[in-house]
Amino acid sequence: MKRNSFVYLIALLPLLIPGVVRAQVSHGGTPIPFVQTRYASGGLFEEMPAFDLEEQLRADSLEESGLRSGYRFAYKFMTHYNRSNSGSSLTLPDGTRLWRLGIRSRGASSINILFTEYELPEGAQVFVYNPSQTQVLGAFNRLNNSELGILPVAPVTGDELIVEYHEPAQASFPGRLTVGEVNHGYRTLLRGYEPAGDNPQFSCMPSPVCYGGEETFDPIERSVVLLMINGSLVCTGVLVNNASNDGKPYLLTASHCLNENFAITNPDYEKVAGSIVCFFNYKSPLCDTVLRGTEEQSVASASYRAVYEKNDLALLELLEKPPVYYQPYYAGWNIDDKGGKPVYTGIHHPGGSTKRISRTDGALVLTTADIRGTPFSRDVHWLVGRWQTGCTAGGSSGSPLFDAENRIVGLLSAGVSTCYRPENDYYYALHKAWKNSEKENEQLNCWLNPANNAGITQCDGLDPYAGQPCYRLSNIYENRLQEVVEITKLPSPADGNLFGANSLGTNEYAEEYSINRSALLYGAYLVTPSLTEPLKEMEVTVTVYNGGEKPGTPLYTTKFYPTYTNKTDAGDNTFQETEKPLSRSQESFVKFENPVKVSGSFYIGYTIVSPANASFAVYSLPKGATTRNTAWIKYQGIWTKTSAYTPMPFNTSLFVDPAIQYTSGDTSDDEIAQDTPVRIFIGKGEKSLYLVLPDQAETTAFALYSADGRLLHRTTIRGNTATLPLPSIPAGVYIATLRVEAQGQAPLFHSQKVVF
Repeated sequence: MKRNSFVYLIALLPLLIPGVVRAQVSHGGTPIPFVQTRYASGGLFEEMPAFDLEEQLRADSLEESGLRSGYRFAYKFMTHYNRSNSGSSLTLPDGTRLWRLGIRSRGASSINILFTEYELPEGAQVFVYNPSQTQVLGAFNRLNNSELGILPVAPVTGDELIVEYHEPAQASFPGRLTVGEVNHGYRTLLRGYEPAGDNPQFSCMPSPVCYGGEETFDPIERSVVLLMINGSLVCTGVLVNNASNDGKPYLLTASHCLNENFAITNPDYEKVAGSIVCFFNYKSPLCDTVLRGTEEQSVASASYRAVYEKNDLALLELLEKPPVYYQPYYAGWNIDDKGGKPVYTGIHHPGGSTKRISRTDGALVLTTADIRGTPFSRDVHWLVGRWQTGCTAGGSSGSPLFDAENRIVGLLSAGVSTCYRPENDYYYALHKAWKNSEKENEQLNCWLNPANNAGITQCDGLDPYAGQPCYRLSNIYENRLQEVVEITKLPSPADGNLFGANSLGTNEYAEEYSINRSALLYGAYLVTPSLTEPLKEMEVTVTVYNGGEKPGTPLYTTKFYPTYTNKTDAGDNTFQETEKPLSRSQESFVKFENPVKVSGSFYIGYTIVSPANASFAVYSLPKGATTRNTAWIKYQGIWTKTSAYTPMPFNTSLFVDPAIQYTSGDTSDDEIAQDTPVRIFIGKGEKSLYLVLPDQAETTAFALYSADGRLLHRTTIRGNTATLPLPSIPAGVYIATLRVEAQGQAPLFHSQKVVF
């Protein structure tokens, strides 16, 4: 089996999303300093027994060479530790009951635990931390109570952790808290919980950006998405069109991605489908030097439509239509069983990393081989005997194989190809999965051919926003100069980056764009180098300015706060957003909460607010790369073209790219086209939110959360409009969440960042 999955431990990092997208989060507070209350006697730590690590690694290697079930990193111990049988307890002077439990698993690179009993009274708190308290998770409290009565906790680095429980003297009931699982991390985790970075083993697989002109894979590469399943496995999937062209967001992948390589008997495919996060446009902005791609564009959760394990078929349907600025594409398909013209392209996410291309000009044949360790029938897989470009790897499973007309003919099931030996990969043939069963949930025909047209064998792809698509504008890509971008240093005696913090005191920069009609600006891509400060220690704002001969009035400002989405380890399908680390070169997408109307000339800039010596900058073109200048610097309070910037004058452009959608007309009265029927507007003056909901809305559950996951405001709205005054909310970034209920319809979930 293709190594379809890397295992990622689930982090419970703070940002709460509602309903389908809701998470177990921490709620502030600090534990008692451990050095002040160390116990004189033993009994605090429970020691995990030794296990045969070499045997575990051997078992992992067998899976990787056979079914290749993934990158396993932890050994699970089943436990039953609670206040009555383990740890140490004492009562503090104010009557608070304190319980501490230490867990030690010698040699572990990390430990994570699962509370299999979790129910706390008002005022109680739980913390999990390492003995030095340099890594503290929590507080978790009664807001983390759930119907399941469990609470998973993120990993703590090292081979010791401490659970600390505070219960007030007048608690309404004794808290129920049991540590039922301890996981010993025996492999160093990838940075974790997000798509993977570059891997030298994938060097033979070019990125889509390496192709251009007549040899481009747009739009089909926009149909391919990275899948993170249940927060722990990575595969590839592809959005697929149906013959009715109705825009339903169907998603094809491989069934073994959903059932842990057939290790699960009678899996709950509906639940697994609900756990999926799809990452769109996760691709390197550069070809020669592969960088991490955009992780901010994701859709969480899907519904199960069809699975047939005997040929590896899996068809899902996303719960949400991808928004226009994701630039989604629904690929076409070909169920002709002749194999077609011998030119085929695989597009995939090896190892959960950025999107890659593989190509072969060899004819496809239906293999009669028995793929060992699988339930697959014979004669249902195309064999790619040899790749001329690239190969596949773990995480590529479920990825599409396109024919010469850019239609899907198969999805990756298994294989052994490597860069050194790019041979023998197996794709389940689409025509063999078309109507292999009379059951609707075991075939493709009833979903992709809803009219049951017996003569149909091919379907073209669909851009669901073809009437009004979104475009990425770029002064870098326009002249195919992305491979020469750099971080430009100021000449001596000045010090620092030209487009970052420096000794000349500049901290505001902007990139100029000009369009010939009005448009909606949904956000901007920023390509940045590795930064030394954590995101939480740095404040950078992104601003849109109206046009003219230089940046004018600010139209919109937001914080640069890139995040990614993943599933929590709760027992249901819940999701979280987590801030991206900045310690690597990467591309980030800054989404604007509402589209900004622009026309003619406009500017997108950034300001390094603090600290004054932050390392933040964006890539730009070097001197001599272009004869046209589009970059601006605010020098001594005046916007100045870089070409006229006295300390270092030359023509250049910044790697700041807007995502725009042209409107139907060119007047300021054009209606703003949105992807969702929910509108949230920020009131002027006194802090308030104005909500516009679908006409059929009956009741709407509204909640507002801080960026660290604290619930600040909750209410129920009846009708389709509401004004919510929030005068006590301080300035900052928040998340508004809504669950809209309408009779006879599925609930509508909506979450949106709000900046006061």
